[in-house]
Amino acid sequence: MILPRLLTAIIGIPVILLSIYFGNIPYFILVLLVVCFSLQEYFFLLVKGGYGPRVVPGYVAAVALLFSVYFSGTGVLAPAGNVVTAVVLTLFLFALFIYEILASTFKRKLEEGAVGRISTTFAGVFLISWCFGHLLLMRDIKPYGAEYTFFLFLLLWVADTAAYVTGIRFGRRRLSEKISPKKSVEGAIGGVLVGVISGILLKHLLKLGEIKTVESAVLSFVIIVVAYFSDLSESLIKRDAGVKDSDVLLPGHGGILDRFDSFLFTAPILYYYLLIFHR
Repeated sequence: MILPRLLTAIIGIPVILLSIYFGNIPYFILVLLVVCFSLQEYFFLLVKGGYGPRVVPGYVAAVALLFSVYFSGTGVLAPAGNVVTAVVLTLFLFALFIYEILASTFKRKLEEGAVGRISTTFAGVFLISWCFGHLLLMRDIKPYGAEYTFFLFLLLWVADTAAYVTGIRFGRRRLSEKISPKKSVEGAIGGVLVGVISGILLKHLLKLGEIKTVESAVLSFVIIVVAYFSDLSESLIKRDAGVKDSDVLLPGHGGILDRFDSFLFTAPILYYYLLIFHR
């Protein structure tokens, strides 16, 4: 299992780091692909769970939402602030209700489960497109957007690897057996300890002078803990659907959503922390 994970990392990590470095269109394409593949896997999980999502409206709304987030950081939509994003979400929710009303109107029998379809479809678009969209917003932070984005990716990769290795070697007690049977308390502790040390080193390597050393340690700790809950959130969806992995696209890692689930809540939390305390 380690070899496929290693091969995937050797190919994927340079691609991701280069896209972060160049930013703009290459980075947007990366995040767009992550959103589209993750949404595909999310809809697959919903179908397996018997929820029947509205796939096409979901894709359209997810892409429109990501574009609105991306262009809000440029001169195109900057004057409108976050209004365009709010409009996209509002219209999407409205469209879902219209879709269900028309579908029921022109069918002989009322199709049950409308609330479930509307809720799960909207939740998926918000969870994936909105949360991952903060990776774009973070990269646009001036003057350290690229550095903070590198910080987040490298921190989570190191912490995840440390948790995996520690769990394999010392794991005895399950962290949340009903949701994610493979995660151990020992692995989580190893990930936190190595992650905090790595966060301090990354603060100096990336020359993030606006955050103090102690602050980088606390911030790293919070990010890693949030990452565990972010990961378990996706695992909760998989358990509900009775599926082990969201896909098999990445050998040794499962699907795109399996690989990037740690960023679902860590990206927004780090972005808003920086926005509140360092802008």
